[in-house]
Order: sequence, then structure tokens, then C-alpha cells
Amino acid sequence: MVLIPRANRVDLSRPPAAYRDYPRTQDRILLLRRILERLRKRIPVDSNNASAKSEVYYKFIESWFIAKGNDRHYEQFSEQFDTVDLGFCPPPLLRMAWSSVDRGEGMYGSSSESSLNEVAGSNIQNINQKGYELGRLQKDNMDEFLSWAFFGVHNSIVQSTPETLKVLDEFYQTLKAEANLTFESGRNPNFSPRCFTFEEVKSLYRPYCVYAGVALLRIAANMILLLIGFRQYTCERGLRYWHRAPKSSKRRESSFIFFHGIAPGGFAPYLPMIFFGLLRESSLQRDIFFFENLAVSYSLCFDSVSEEDTVHGVLEAIDRHLICDKSERNLTLCGHSLGSCQLTWMVKSSHLKKRIQNLILIDPVSILLSEPDVMINFLYTRRESEELEDSSNSWALKFIRFFHESKIHLVASSEIFIEHYLRRNFAWYNSELWLADVPKECNVLVCLSEHDEIVNSSKVEKEVSDHNNIVSSQTTSQDGPIVDKIMWKDVGHAHCITHYDKWLEIFEAMCRMK
Repeated sequence: MVLIPRANRVDLSRPPAAYRDYPRTQDRILLLRRILERLRKRIPVDSNNASAKSEVYYKFIESWFIAKGNDRHYEQFSEQFDTVDLGFCPPPLLRMAWSSVDRGEGMYGSSSESSLNEVAGSNIQNINQKGYELGRLQKDNMDEFLSWAFFGVHNSIVQSTPETLKVLDEFYQTLKAEANLTFESGRNPNFSPRCFTFEEVKSLYRPYCVYAGVALLRIAANMILLLIGFRQYTCERGLRYWHRAPKSSKRRESSFIFFHGIAPGGFAPYLPMIFFGLLRESSLQRDIFFFENLAVSYSLCFDSVSEEDTVHGVLEAIDRHLICDKSERNLTLCGHSLGSCQLTWMVKSSHLKKRIQNLILIDPVSILLSEPDVMINFLYTRRESEELEDSSNSWALKFIRFFHESKIHLVASSEIFIEHYLRRNFAWYNSELWLADVPKECNVLVCLSEHDEIVNSSKVEKEVSDHNNIVSSQTTSQDGPIVDKIMWKDVGHAHCITHYDKWLEIFEAMCRMK
């Protein structure tokens, strides 16, 4: 009754987070062109059909929309769970999930309240009839989507700002010139954009004892860190971290900096993986930093540390504890899941990027973040296009996958403070990692899980391979390093946190970096 209205409180006078790489409104066209250039690589080489080529671009844009029809469900996960009954028939959530698996489809999440109201006024019965043609996106649909994606505001604000409206027109010119896409005037009521930062927070209820249990886990982890020599610090702008200096006065290893993902207790579940796997005996020979993100750690905390304050805090921490040449590459940065977005912030910092020696991304959501996969899989459910491999189509494996997907939604994406962070304080456009932006002198390791419920691992693996092919080609000047890759077979997201054999694989890859 109190927290959800607080989570949905929106300060309309506060502008969206600045587009770091595209500060001027007219610069946003460069981001669009960069995305189109990546999509161009997916067009089959032997395709000479202009309409087939443009369809690659169109399908990408359409995937950012909720398609109304074909008897799909568009509630958010928390809304689906509200209707669970206790009778003998399967709960609606299970019915939706299993019918979706059988059809190879996903459960679709809702868009903004205004979009849902439009759908309510449309002819749902006709839309749901078998064989009903949904039609194509129209200009008003695109205006709403582009206003959110590239300007961070509602379409009404763009329409009332001549300068921004002029840039929006240039977007359409670019789409026509480079993707052969045009859009008819009007609005197709069958489509609504997934403007997730404009949507309401609708979390699942959790009793305070859940947060009390997580607090005990965090206290236990803190006590362990204190006993083994760590100390906690708070930076000037609020970023909290733990640090331990090397036992030897002669530092032989690069300093290790870790950013955790969305997890109850923050970095607590990662400690065994780090000390018994990634670092092992070298943990005594290097500075170690654990940076906290309380907003995604099951803390009773709506406040979050911005990108600018996070980068400032990391610089403050390493300047406080490390005595070395600031131009020396002596930092090993490691991030899991959402923590990979903070690694993007470090790479984009002019002060930090020249000091990064190694970059380790585990189950990274930051690569291909401009694709809708991560957002849909986490805040809603797996996309229809994410069909399982033939080897995974057994009843048992479908159940295991459904169990893990439901666990992610129940534990993480439907928690009020986590959902508030993602819907109110997360700027996707500043968090995507383009491999070409990583300094060429940096060693990069990307670890993927084959059946990741959040990250589209096959797509990320292809992106890494394409990047390596371009960098190694003699006919290109594209920047960026050759990226090392690990693909764990038959496992899902965060599987590596609890499995020793995965720790060893990362450790061996880190040894090769030396």
C-alpha cells in the first residue's frame, strides 16, 4: 500500500539520463546508424531481394513491440501471478507457461498504461481470431517508440519541441535510405512499444522476513570479509565497497575489481566463486575490491548510485588504495550479469579505460543490450523467437527450463526495489557494451551459458565471432581487441556461481590473459 505508490512516483520535471555518447539531440541519429550497421551483417550474403533485406530491419524494430493477437498474454509476470488459484486445475500461470512451451511461444508483458487502454478499446475478438492479420507498424507507433528509445521522453514532448521533431524526421529519412523502410501515417492498434521505463512497477508481495533473511546473509558475508582482512568504505558520492590490500608488499598481480549482478545479498553469493575459483592463491597477491549495488541486492532501498557517481567512486577508491602510475594498465575488471553494465561505464570513462588490463564478462547482459532479448526475458518472459534446440525439447528439459525461468521472475524481476531500479534508474543506451569500444590493448573474456534464460547467448556468441573476424581482417580498421570466449553447454543463467568446474575454466582463461 505504501511502497508501490512510492516506486511509481515519477518526477516529470527530471529529464532522462543524459545520452553519454550522444549528448546533443541531433547526435542520436549516430546511434541509430550504428544499430543498423550491426543489423546489416545479419542479411544473408546471397540475398539480392531488397524487400527481404528491409525485412531484417523491420523484424528487429517490430520485436520491440507487443503484438496483440493470436491469443497471447500481455500481462507482466507479477500480473500473471495475481490470478493463481488454489483449486484442482492448474494455476493460470502454469497454464500460460505450458501452453506457451507447447506452441514455442513466450508470455508477453504489458506496455505503458496508455498503450493498454488503446488495446482495451480495440476489437480484441477480431485480433484473436485465427489467421487474423496484425498488419504492419505505422508512423504513430514508431513515433512513440523512437521518442522513448532515442530521446527518453513521451512522444507528446517530442511533438511539442520543434528541434527534436526535426531530428525525428531525420530518423525516418535514415530508415528509408539505409534500411528501405517507410511507414504509413496513422496508428496500428495491434502494436504497442515496450517502453519499459515508462511502465508501472507491479511487483509481487514479499514479507519483511524475506528481507530480514537476506540481511542476515549480508551480515554473515560482511563478517567473513572482516575476518579475512577486508574493510568497508563509502565514497564521497555514496558508492560503497570492500577492499583488501595484498599480503605481500610486492604486488605481482593486477588489482581485481568485481561488480555483482542482481542477487539477494549482493556480492555474498559470489564469494566462494571468487576466492576458490577466479583468484585462488593469487588473492593474497593483489588488491581486491567488491563494489555494492544495494538497489539490486534485496535491500530496502529505492536510491541508486548513478553512472557518473559510480565512475567517480571507483576512481576515488583506486586512488585511495593503489600507489602506481595512473597510465599503467593494472586493473582486472569482472562483472556478472547486470554488473557487466557497470563495466561498460568503466570502459567509457576517459580516466579508467586506459588503466584496464583485463575485462571479464560473465553472463553479460550489456552486449547487444539494444536488442530486446534481455529486457523481454527478464521483465516479461522468453521471446517467441527464442525456440529451444531440438536436444532440449524433452518434457523433463522443458520443465527444468520453465522452473529456472520462473525462479528468475519470482526471485529477481518481480522484486519491488529491483524492478524500480530497472524501470526508473536504468539507462540502456549508456549501458550497452560495443566490443569495438574496448581498448585494443585490453584482454577480454566473455563467458556464456548455452541455455541462458536472460541473455540470448547464441546471438552474443555470433556477435563476438563477427567482431573477432572483423578485427583480425586485414581489410578493416575497426578498433577493439580479439575477444576470448567460453560457452558452457547445457546450463542456464548464473549456473557458474555454484559450480566449481566453471570456476576453474574462468581461472584458466584468466591465466592465459597474463
